[in-house]
Amino acid sequence: MRWRLALLAVIIVGLPFASTAQAETRVALVIGNSGYRAVPALPNPRRDAGRIAASLRSAGFQSVTVVDDGSRADLIAALNRFSDAAERADWAIVYYAGHGIEIGGANYLIPVDARLKSDRDITDEAIPLDRVLQAIESAHKLRVVILDACRDNPFASSMRRTIATRSVGRGLAQVEPEGGTLVAFAAKHGQTALDGDGENSPFAEALARRLVTPGVEINKLFRLVRDDVMASTGRRQEPFVYGSLPGEDFYFVSNSLATQPAVASTNLPAKLPSTAATPTPPVAQKPAQVAALPPAQDLLPPARQSTPDSTNAPVNAPLVSFSRSNSGWNATISLPEPAIAISWRLGDKGEYQDTGFLDVIDQRVGRRMPNPSIPLDIDTPAATLNLRYVDAAGVTVGPFPIPFDPSAALFKDQRKIIEMVAGSWLSFRDFNGVLLYYTALVSYRCAIKELRIGLDKAEPDRVIPLPPCDEANPFAIPGNFTPYLKAPPGTRSASAQIVYRDGSLSAVKMFRH
Repeated sequence: MRWRLALLAVIIVGLPFASTAQAETRVALVIGNSGYRAVPALPNPRRDAGRIAASLRSAGFQSVTVVDDGSRADLIAALNRFSDAAERADWAIVYYAGHGIEIGGANYLIPVDARLKSDRDITDEAIPLDRVLQAIESAHKLRVVILDACRDNPFASSMRRTIATRSVGRGLAQVEPEGGTLVAFAAKHGQTALDGDGENSPFAEALARRLVTPGVEINKLFRLVRDDVMASTGRRQEPFVYGSLPGEDFYFVSNSLATQPAVASTNLPAKLPSTAATPTPPVAQKPAQVAALPPAQDLLPPARQSTPDSTNAPVNAPLVSFSRSNSGWNATISLPEPAIAISWRLGDKGEYQDTGFLDVIDQRVGRRMPNPSIPLDIDTPAATLNLRYVDAAGVTVGPFPIPFDPSAALFKDQRKIIEMVAGSWLSFRDFNGVLLYYTALVSYRCAIKELRIGLDKAEPDRVIPLPPCDEANPFAIPGNFTPYLKAPPGTRSASAQIVYRDGSLSAVKMFRH
């Protein structure tokens, strides 16, 4: 799995869009599942998710959470967190690229760890579409689920049927969402979607481009996406949208954004690609160079420098969060102003590397948006990540020294996830007695020193042993470990508290049977 967290908002912070539409709160969850373990990998979904996420950020979404190669536990945790965000949002959108399947008339999203040896495994190993719809149902104005998940599915052909009357469909089944909700399929009921021969699927390519087009109402936007996909696939694939919206018009990007003047740029770095716009003189000249600004934490009041994450004090330096997946590290960058290029290097020697560009126009500067992510190898040692960027006027800002300590970053990343999925630490299951599962905590045990549980008690009084942390493979659960305990018959509740690796304590959480 790969988490790109500001878990999870991945945002380049800059000047707000001057549009009344942007007074709304808009949140999105973007999922790209490529690295399936039981069937051949899909080449495009992770790239599709990255491109759609960039388009949503460019369209002004305040929070975009990206989940790459999510297991079932990852997706459930992400949906739980997103449900909380949707309650406070006007718009809530979920985009999913990967395998999907229809069984018995119900649609399911397939996590990368699913095996689906038989049809009865679907409820234990996959995520029903209804669960995704529940995650967005509390948004105040607009709720949208976009599924680029109608690909030819290898699970369907290998799956053993246990109930003769249970159908396993080709593509996804049509749905009837409640009013104010849209569900968009990359291919209509009964069709399969093409993964594409390029960097993105035909559907993701069309959708990413249309999302940032000013002045296109959402219903027309999906009609234009349909036309684009049918043209690019020779009419072999027809996207389809189910559901209805109220009379209000909804725009991802309003017309007012199209009329904002782009900030001109001069003094561009030599390594900018040829696709960058030809520079024009800026209205107000800036110095050719500026001094490197201090790290963000040094700008905080002295009394609060020890806990920079707990404050919302203004900063004028980049913020970087590190997240770990099975394939390596990812450094996610948030900048205090619009930028036209980002570059980096590890340590104090060697050439700076450009992060490259997303295929999305940043409406604030009228240029392609720099990629805000830096992939690092899984065995990258502790080092200083030196980061610099080119601002909208073409001035190179930085470098900024960002310390990278793999052990500390893993602890911080996993603790953040644990706190965000606090409602899923424990779960009861009735199977040959009462079983109390703590699987999610086992997956993030590198942040945990001790897990305490109390059965029918408000205060946890029992220490539950966990496997040791394996920093080389931190998410794997040993095959000989049982991630549950047997509770006495009649157990009605459980309390849980975590002692983190740094000795701090979580709040006590209660779970009902």
